[in-house]
Amino acid sequence: MLYNIKIEFIVGSFFILSCMTVFISFMSYFYFRHKYILLTQEICDTLDNVILGRNSIQNMDWETQSSKIRSKLDAVIKITKCANEQNALQKQELEQIISDISHQVKTPISNILMYSDTLQASKALTQDEHKFLLIIQSQVKKLEFLIQSLIKMSRLESDMLVMKQEISPLFPVISKAISSVLLNADKKKLRLEVSCPQELCIFFDSKWTEEAIFNVLDNAVKYTSFGGKIFIKVEQWQLYTRIQIEDTGQGIYPEHQNNIFKRFYRESRVHKESGVGLGLYLTRKILEQQGGYITVNSYPEKGSCFSIFLPNKNSM
Repeated sequence: MLYNIKIEFIVGSFFILSCMTVFISFMSYFYFRHKYILLTQEICDTLDNVILGRNSIQNMDWETQSSKIRSKLDAVIKITKCANEQNALQKQELEQIISDISHQVKTPISNILMYSDTLQASKALTQDEHKFLLIIQSQVKKLEFLIQSLIKMSRLESDMLVMKQEISPLFPVISKAISSVLLNADKKKLRLEVSCPQELCIFFDSKWTEEAIFNVLDNAVKYTSFGGKIFIKVEQWQLYTRIQIEDTGQGIYPEHQNNIFKRFYRESRVHKESGVGLGLYLTRKILEQQGGYITVNSYPEKGSCFSIFLPNKNSM
């Protein structure tokens, strides 16, 4: 009898001890889980401060592990903030340098063109001298175009240009781009056709989008033979508005189609044409900064079809 009582006592004690162990384990789990959640929340809050450039959480207890982590993150905030300030300052300095270069170069180029025009009007010049002056004027204009293209490229690549996107009609932008190439198109007797709803409005930067469309149109005019055709068609899809520019020009070989959007890239067979290989590169950069993109579908000697895609506002 006494033996049974001892066994029951031992079993009961073991059961109570087991229950206490389980209870303590659960309490420890919830306690440390709560501490872990607080720690991770503090880390997340501090990382948010790093991302947003705000100051870190203060009043830290330096004796705890979490405070040590927060102090390290606070140091990251200070380093990141300092780096951002330096980048902003360097960006501002670079923008000023580019602006100064643009201004300093523009004046002598304008003077050269003005003086050459004055000399061109002189009757005392020989035929060869007139010819040389025309060559000078042509080369200076090419130089001016190259410099302006390089300045645009520098501004786009250094993110110094902020796209001023707003709801605006698209048709006037396309009309301006066409008017810029119309003279050269008339010289080659090219037929231009446009299909664009005049009431269509989209969310975009009208100035830079005109530049992007002009670059594609300029290439279409440049590489389309006498008497050819250029067709511009605008369609609004669910997520994007597509501006399709199709020509009957010389086309692009498949192995070169991925390269034409790189800067300074030009096919060997088009070197006789004027240009520096920046137009399509600038177009791609302009569209990317607006959340858009450009594609090409081309067949040698049959023509090319470039598609400019601009996101609709409700899809952004």
